[in-house]
Amino acid sequence: MNFLGQYLLALLVVGLMLFGLYSLVRALGRGRLLAVSDKRLVSVLESTFVAQNTTLHVVKVGDRYYLIGGGSGHVTALAEVPRESVEPWLQEQRKLFAGQTQSLTGFLRYLRKPQR
Repeated sequence: MNFLGQYLLALLVVGLMLFGLYSLVRALGRGRLLAVSDKRLVSVLESTFVAQNTTLHVVKVGDRYYLIGGGSGHVTALAEVPRESVEPWLQEQRKLFAGQTQSLTGFLRYLRKPQR
């Protein structure tokens, strides 16, 4: 294999490793947020950027959910989100996280097995 081929292969491997680590950190972060949301009085369940300095957040306060807008030094409560809109989404996210956790632990067990 020539130098350029080896370089491209190494670049591909590094890119795949970075993508894998990014996905892992994102999945673990989501699981942490889902786990914390049950134990805290106030927690941010989901956030998304709307514009450069503007975000929307779904915030759980006690047993209520609110849509909050924020940006450039201000925060505004936009609406109360019905519980029946948020709870199914939370349950689905918990199922996805449990599946990801099982996949990750299975992969780690596979790596720990002694090679024959």
